[in-house]
Amino acid sequence: MAASVATETKIVVVGGGPVGMTVAHALTKAGIDFVLLESRPSIVMAAGASLVMSPIGLRALSQFGVLPAIEKVSSPLSIVKRFNHQGRSIGDAKLFSYLHENHGCASRVIPRQDLMQVLLDALPAEAQSKLLPSKKVSSLENTDDGVIVECTDGTSYKGSLVIGADGAYSAVRKHMAIMGSEKETHDGEQQQQQQQQDKDLSYLTTYRCFWMRFPRLPGINPGDMTEAHGPQATTQYFANEDSAVVAVYERLPQPTNRPPRRYSDEDEAAFVAKWGHLPLNDNPNYQNREGIKVLTLGEAYSHNIQKGFINLEEGVVENWSRGGRVVLVGDAAHKFTPSTGAGCNNGIVDVVVLVNKLHKLFSSASVGTPTSDGSIVTTSNIPESDLAAAFREYQNARFDTVTLGCNLSSRATNNASWGTPLAKFIDLYVLSVDVVLRLFLHWAASKTVLTPVFDFIAGEETVRGKYPWVHKIPQAQKMD
Repeated sequence: MAASVATETKIVVVGGGPVGMTVAHALTKAGIDFVLLESRPSIVMAAGASLVMSPIGLRALSQFGVLPAIEKVSSPLSIVKRFNHQGRSIGDAKLFSYLHENHGCASRVIPRQDLMQVLLDALPAEAQSKLLPSKKVSSLENTDDGVIVECTDGTSYKGSLVIGADGAYSAVRKHMAIMGSEKETHDGEQQQQQQQQDKDLSYLTTYRCFWMRFPRLPGINPGDMTEAHGPQATTQYFANEDSAVVAVYERLPQPTNRPPRRYSDEDEAAFVAKWGHLPLNDNPNYQNREGIKVLTLGEAYSHNIQKGFINLEEGVVENWSRGGRVVLVGDAAHKFTPSTGAGCNNGIVDVVVLVNKLHKLFSSASVGTPTSDGSIVTTSNIPESDLAAAFREYQNARFDTVTLGCNLSSRATNNASWGTPLAKFIDLYVLSVDVVLRLFLHWAASKTVLTPVFDFIAGEETVRGKYPWVHKIPQAQKMD
């Protein structure tokens, strides 16, 4: 049985990362009541590596008025310097320069903590009061008119629906699958349901990642980006105004979908000893005017101020919702390798599509519009069938796009770590050709311009490039 209900609201959001905070902003703009539950002790914490924000994510966030603040605490990206494990150049890539040209907005690298602070500061005080840290979910319980979310501290929260924005190890996804398996079924159906539950809960892990942040040392310039490619491992390195971050992706001996492994200090030390020679800037034989030689992973490690060692899950969950009461966004529904920086940005676009649909449903209900079953409803009792239909439309709108993005990200990591002879050939002799990159980004632009925006938030279009967006930001009505 559920504990006493502490709060009753329209929507319970689980997860207070960048995607969850995007949900909070969107629901605030839509005028939909919510409460957000975050398992960590604080909404903004010095946790996680830097994020690459692309035009699709920045454009959506610009509708909250936060783009100038993001620009102040981030660095634009342009040319990616690419070299092998010995520091020899394998051809620079003007990927971010062409993205800027195509879409009118520079991709930016930003510390996760800084992005979270910007999003928090931009929320109205009333909305900030709905962000509750130290709330770890223990169960979800269906009711006749909604869902009760129970937390390990004994509190519980009831909503018409739950949005799971709680990442790759999503508690919402786990309990959503359990909710589905609790239905009465015959033996054969129960076995099939268990197989589906296992499928919904598992991501494949092919790589592990060691990342760290360190001060911006002499010879490092804000906006610098490099990658070291080679057998079994690849690096990505970004520099901000006051710090730099590097991630090393190492291929595991065999892919696995087992629960994530927790790495020890000994594991970390062995990893750095193995890969400490990898260069983070130009040729190891190079020395600049100040006498600063090439920066290696091992040298940077001696200056580290923050670090982490994790497995990298990837995949797309088959079912993003359960009935009309629980729905997933971001990493809870799909997980990319970090190579293309697409994960967070796609999570933000998930929120765009989902909240556009919720806004229509809740707006119709608030004025007493008949629903699909012919009844007149209030915002607190929208029929589950209407919500279920909206969730299916949301997943259908996003599924193929994120599946393609996930595959492209996986291929990028495979190419950079020379997973096969063909991958090595593509990395060295195809992706280094500028005209090939331009053609690829031309094809990608034809799909990127289809990215939606919040259709209920009026504002000015500040992101304009070579390729016009299909979905325009609604223009504010001018007063006579």
